[in-house]
Amino acid sequence: MESLKRIKKMVQKQLVLAELEINKNSKLYEELENKDRGLIDDIHMREYLREKVAWERVKYAIENILGGINLEIKSKEHEESEDYKIFQLILEELERDKPIDVQI
Repeated sequence: MESLKRIKKMVQKQLVLAELEINKNSKLYEELENKDRGLIDDIHMREYLREKVAWERVKYAIENILGGINLEIKSKEHEESEDYKIFQLILEELERDKPIDVQI
């Protein structure tokens, strides 16, 4: 469980990095978009836009991974809860008491 929480923190840091990169490239793109530009500026604009799109894809992937990690953590927490353990014991008891249907 602790390892999942550590992995979640690492993934969250990557999400923050992706958001920072998206914001940086958006800002650089907008600065060039609002000024008179030449051929080199157009090339830079395309690079900023390309990087922004790439980081948005990374962010999307990270959000999906984070969702899976959160689901796994909730599942583990549920399995470790006292209610779940009691439920499992009751199920085992019911399984033992169930008569076996045998046909001769």
